[in-house]
Amino acid sequence: MPLDYVDYAEEFGLELVDPDTFTLKREPSKNGFSYSRTNGRPVSKKHVERMVALVIPPAWTDVFCCDSESGHIQAVGKDDLGRRQYIYHPKWESVRNSMKTHRLLAFGKALPHIRKRILRDMQRPPTSSRPLAALAVRLIDQKAFRAGHEKYAKDGGRGIASLKSSDLKIDGNVANFVFAGKSKKKNEITIKDRCAVKRLSTLKRRGRLFQYKDERRWRSLHAGELNEYLREISGSKVSAKDFRTFHGSARALEFLAQIDARTDAARKRAIAAAMRNVSEFLRNTPAVTRSSYVHPLVTDCFNAGDLDNSLLRAPYRKGLSGAETGLMRLLERANARTLQSSA
Repeated sequence: MPLDYVDYAEEFGLELVDPDTFTLKREPSKNGFSYSRTNGRPVSKKHVERMVALVIPPAWTDVFCCDSESGHIQAVGKDDLGRRQYIYHPKWESVRNSMKTHRLLAFGKALPHIRKRILRDMQRPPTSSRPLAALAVRLIDQKAFRAGHEKYAKDGGRGIASLKSSDLKIDGNVANFVFAGKSKKKNEITIKDRCAVKRLSTLKRRGRLFQYKDERRWRSLHAGELNEYLREISGSKVSAKDFRTFHGSARALEFLAQIDARTDAARKRAIAAAMRNVSEFLRNTPAVTRSSYVHPLVTDCFNAGDLDNSLLRAPYRKGLSGAETGLMRLLERANARTLQSSA
């Protein structure tokens, strides 16, 4: 199974292109726009027709178009705020969704092993990053924490690796986190997992929460170490974000599979409710949740009437919940159809 965009693009007849190499350009003229090459040579009628068909916003400036009709990016330009914008090939969304399907399938297959491994690694003495990384991943799995990259921490938004000791309060067997997350949004997260709470109670109570002491000095855990740990124990290109996408998709599926919506309006309301539900868990807006953390296959199948409770029925996959099992079944079904259509 291919694991990079190049292979997926080829499956759909596309090629990855660099917009900085585009030689076709659009410039304003008396009658609208003119089209030429960067070297001043004329553009063929076929290229002009393709560029016009892209419906590039008239307000865009510094517009350049791909020389090939199979490029994954077809046009690039700047909007009225000077931001670079892109027009992608119509098939590019299919490439991205296909890659997301395969990535989530690989993640779901690795997840039971990941969970077993982190429980074992959490018991190691805290003299390296491994037991802390294992504890952090367990919390990411349970409560969808962000990894906590340093660039966000500098802006005041913290994730699991950049949490401070002051962000945590422990009351008996319950741990409560209160901190500013991405975009400085207040996060309030309660942990009732006794094993995790017990390990949290042993962490250093000054400065960063996730610190360990090696032979020489105290060191802080960083998001990069989390992702390295995940890749090591899974044997694949797994990252902390995959937990959020997998859980977001599974929760949306579980929500929608239990709703009998028979009209377009009812389906629209149900999807909106599902995104609100998932966004509360992920601590995102419903719009970001739908665009980034719920696989479109879930909503597409719901709209087509192909999402029902049968996906959630036992027996469940070992190491996976009912919702997670349902998601794996849906992804496998879609993957099988893709393979049949390309055979």
